[in-house]
Amino acid sequence: MESLTGAILVFIVSSAFVIAAGVNLARFGDELAEKTGWGHLWVGTILVAIATSLPELTVNISAVAFEDSPGLALGNVFGANMMNIFVMGVVALLFGVRNVWATDSRDIPILMLVAIGLVVVAAAMGASGDVRLGPASLGGLLIAVTYIAGMRAVYKAGRDGMDPEDDAKPAGSARKAWIGFGLAALVVIVAARYLAASAESIAEITGISASFIGVLLVSLVTTLPEGSVTIAAAMRKSYGIVVGNVYGSCAFNVFIISISDLFYAKGPLSAAMGGEHFAAAAAAFGLMGMGYLIMRSFQSPALVWVRRLTPAIPVIYVGALYFVFTLGQR
Repeated sequence: MESLTGAILVFIVSSAFVIAAGVNLARFGDELAEKTGWGHLWVGTILVAIATSLPELTVNISAVAFEDSPGLALGNVFGANMMNIFVMGVVALLFGVRNVWATDSRDIPILMLVAIGLVVVAAAMGASGDVRLGPASLGGLLIAVTYIAGMRAVYKAGRDGMDPEDDAKPAGSARKAWIGFGLAALVVIVAARYLAASAESIAEITGISASFIGVLLVSLVTTLPEGSVTIAAAMRKSYGIVVGNVYGSCAFNVFIISISDLFYAKGPLSAAMGGEHFAAAAAAFGLMGMGYLIMRSFQSPALVWVRRLTPAIPVIYVGALYFVFTLGQR
């Protein structure tokens, strides 16, 4: 893409396809929960979270496999997590902090800790330089093992705390839902290829770092499906789905690093982390940690004061963006 206008046009068009397909992924995922009998607990935390994170996955694979832009891929991962908590914070301010974060569910606190822990693992491996292990890397394998073990713990905690009478039962054929889910996934995969290419072109033409483009522009687009699910769930007063979708997506976003690692031929993907990526990872860790502490404040009287920090979430997000931009331009 030789011109900035052309790159922006491709970015906008591909973004529209990613958003539309991402919203449909979430809708068909919700339908699969009812049709298959798997229940919203597991489907909301895993299938819908993965579905709404599919744009991040396809963009990241395209970025490292076709555009040779690890900065864009890593920026998208941590930027998406920052954006997810930003949206959740705004929703909490609009619909009530207690409504969004107060929960007596056994699986949600574990999910939140798993998502936060994955950011720590990714940053630690990036700082160490990581080690290549065949087609994968030590960091990628640690992230994958942590994600799988964490999701297993989340599922077990949720099932143990569920009333057997409330266990979901199949509610008809899931064939149409699976077809719709598959078609939406295909659209995301195709559109994301152009989204990554146009984002890299915008970075090159404008002189803005690909890392910042990933943290801001690409993450904004790829998290719109999660954002739409978060807002829709809050409007339906399904606040448990809000937390499950946001933190489930955050966990899967980091897991994407281990998948993208397989497509990056130049070495461990985490080893390509620069100062701007560590700043974005720190911001994601801080924002996700604030969400966890706010949730805990409804269980521990000593943490009640933490709820007052909710309005700071959007401010911290904007400040972190500026800091990442400054580091990326050096």
